[in-house]
Amino acid sequence: MKKIATFLTTLLILTNFAFSQTKNIDNFINGDDSISVFFYDPLLILNKVDKDFQSKTDKEKSDALNKYLHENPLYLFRLTNNKTKEIRYLCVRGNPEKEKTKMFYKLEVIKNVSGDFNPNDNNYSDKIVQVIDQVNCGGTLFENMSLFDSEENKKLVGNGIQLFGYYRRVQPYSEIKTSIIYNIDQLDKK
Repeated sequence: MKKIATFLTTLLILTNFAFSQTKNIDNFINGDDSISVFFYDPLLILNKVDKDFQSKTDKEKSDALNKYLHENPLYLFRLTNNKTKEIRYLCVRGNPEKEKTKMFYKLEVIKNVSGDFNPNDNNYSDKIVQVIDQVNCGGTLFENMSLFDSEENKKLVGNGIQLFGYYRRVQPYSEIKTSIIYNIDQLDKK
């Protein structure tokens, strides 16, 4: 029985890891905090979750991407205070209540969760201490997507491209990082 429980736990962890499709994209220091930044690539996740994603029409792909982005995390900033070792998280995720705007993201300030916190678990609402509605994060394409890993596609960052039948701007990570640092500084003043 213990072997089955261990196997199921391992399987759950591996499945969770496989579906999270997260990558560490940045590490920096701001004030007393060491910050690690993780990106959840929506296109990788959609391709993994929906095996027929590539065969869908452009409209269906666009709708699936928009729905996913409105309901899931995009960036996770893990702040570790260098003095107290306290960990808090800032999660940039879609806000399903905001429609018909490209600025539909919100920033959740999360405390009192484990160091291996995964916002895809969606069972942490009691740990959110604040929600910030104004985040300089908009649209559906982001520099950190695997789509822009090649040198040729890196040149598209900051520009508009056509994807799934629509012109979309590829938002640079630097714009999001600047906005988050501003919000961190505002939170630390309180």
